[in-house]
Amino acid sequence: MNRSTIGRCVAAAVAICAGATMSLGALTSINKQIKCGDTLLATVNFGAPTIFVDGAKGGITVSGSATKTAAFQGEMRWVQMIKTNKPLNTATPANTPYFDPGELDPTGNDFPFYWNENLKGRDGNNYPQFWVQNKFSNAGNTLSFFDQPTRTWTGAAIDWTAELSLVYWDKTTNVLGVLWTGSYGFDITAAGNLTISGITELAPGGTFLTQGAIDQRYGDVYTITTDCTTCVPTGGTASVLAFAGVFAARRRRTA
Repeated sequence: MNRSTIGRCVAAAVAICAGATMSLGALTSINKQIKCGDTLLATVNFGAPTIFVDGAKGGITVSGSATKTAAFQGEMRWVQMIKTNKPLNTATPANTPYFDPGELDPTGNDFPFYWNENLKGRDGNNYPQFWVQNKFSNAGNTLSFFDQPTRTWTGAAIDWTAELSLVYWDKTTNVLGVLWTGSYGFDITAAGNLTISGITELAPGGTFLTQGAIDQRYGDVYTITTDCTTCVPTGGTASVLAFAGVFAARRRRTA
């Protein structure tokens, strides 16, 4: 893996900091067609992530979007899960994946999605900057993504990894179909060196977004599947909904 020193310290006042570093080999852009068989459902586009440094804070900046086609059925959403030794806004133990935003984040909602489903957060205030309806463009066919996670370096090593998934959401059955997953993150060494990892494509769902994880956080509400056919009606939407309903009922009886 190629590495390059960028000559900035995560903590500017610490003389032992030799300079932040970033991984260049993994910092590629993503332009991915999401297909189910021969049917194009959506495209996922991300620019190369960039390093973020602000005083004692270090992290990564990631931005992109997904655009659905007419064949895409259901709602399009992002789901992001985080694993870090410095969790924020959650009671989840360190190094255990949790949904972003955490359940203690006052600006979040009680849904498994990255953008809020409601205008109001848990604290009762309006957060239009996080409301999913304000993140759609292109006549509702394109959904943006932006994140700039950071941690403050205090002399101990910090690791932070996200697995971001594009999902379709059937509101009738609460089936969440995972269409694409990518991983990115950053590390800060005890010496104050910052390394970022660009987006690496994973198998849909990755390792964090499991049925057990969503059941533990939200109870017996959502069903996770990577079966893309539930997103593409064959012989009519009704048959797809019926299949999804049977799938969900079967999981509830065996959970």
